[in-house]
Amino acid sequence: MSVTIKEIALRTGLSIPTVGNVLGRSGSRYSVATRQRVMQAAEQLGYKPNSSARAMRQGRFGCAALVLSRSRQSTHSYIPPNLLDGLDDELQRHNMHLTVSRLTDEELTRTDFIPKVLREHLADGMIVNYTHEIPPTMLELIRSHHTPAVWVNAKLDADCVYPDDFAASHQATEELLRLGHKHIAFVHLISRGGWQGSFDENRPRFHYSALDRANGYASAMRAAGLSPQVLSHDRFIHESEQMTVCRQLLTGEHRPTAVLVYSEGEAQAVLCAAISLGLAVPHDLSLLAFSAFGHYVAGHLVSVVAVPTEEMGRCAVRCLLQKLKEPDVVCEPLSVAYGLGGERQTIAAAS
Repeated sequence: MSVTIKEIALRTGLSIPTVGNVLGRSGSRYSVATRQRVMQAAEQLGYKPNSSARAMRQGRFGCAALVLSRSRQSTHSYIPPNLLDGLDDELQRHNMHLTVSRLTDEELTRTDFIPKVLREHLADGMIVNYTHEIPPTMLELIRSHHTPAVWVNAKLDADCVYPDDFAASHQATEELLRLGHKHIAFVHLISRGGWQGSFDENRPRFHYSALDRANGYASAMRAAGLSPQVLSHDRFIHESEQMTVCRQLLTGEHRPTAVLVYSEGEAQAVLCAAISLGLAVPHDLSLLAFSAFGHYVAGHLVSVVAVPTEEMGRCAVRCLLQKLKEPDVVCEPLSVAYGLGGERQTIAAAS
């Protein structure tokens, strides 16, 4: 038989309400000694909280559903490293847990998808990780149901949390400028649209960071009186072609002495092309990449603009908690500032 709160109260000599509060969400009202007394007795007796009864008392399940797309274009729901850590750690701080719901685009646009997610996962609200090419019907359904939901890593007009890529790119470019570099290029080989001075912000097939990182870089270059040099294409550049494209960029009299790249994928292509041309990194070429983590390429620890994925997860949970208190409140978009990057082994002063 399951252990009851009454049995723990008898073991500890405390009242049933006191034990219930300590095991519930009001433990902070009691001394450390009292909390330890209750928790020790609960462990000795093998107490397991009755989540169903607690849900009925509180009107909450203590659960958030992370909604992902099963689309073959998996980048729609790409989960950056440490994002799950941020989500899970912040939920645990509030005695909540995370469950995952993966649905096809067809399911995400059905009129019953929201009740299904909340019912099947016993969730109080949703954290939606669907970052671009978002089906309009999906947005409309969530808003019309007044479901507590926060979008993560998507740049919308409300109820969303995303990294401030424009400011981070601007600051990264300024860092390279302070090192004396004047010929700085921005490389994004995997974009699906050309860059003609500015990206078309009305094309939802781009993740917003493709726009903001390129435009943040261009803004810093123009502020310094220099011309931006963006390497992007109107089609996907296959890995077999990336070396050729990067070698072309890094040759000639006016080749860049520093390169800011969109992701670790471009970092590998640029660095390998530089080595094949006999360029020493960072003496001949400085390289700075957007990435959530530091990584080695050809023996070089690539310098990164560290994407704040863990903090993004924490902020998303805090926004969801606010909406759980007031479901009809519309939260302003929240951009998360980048912190300081790690070691700067692949950037140096211009020679």
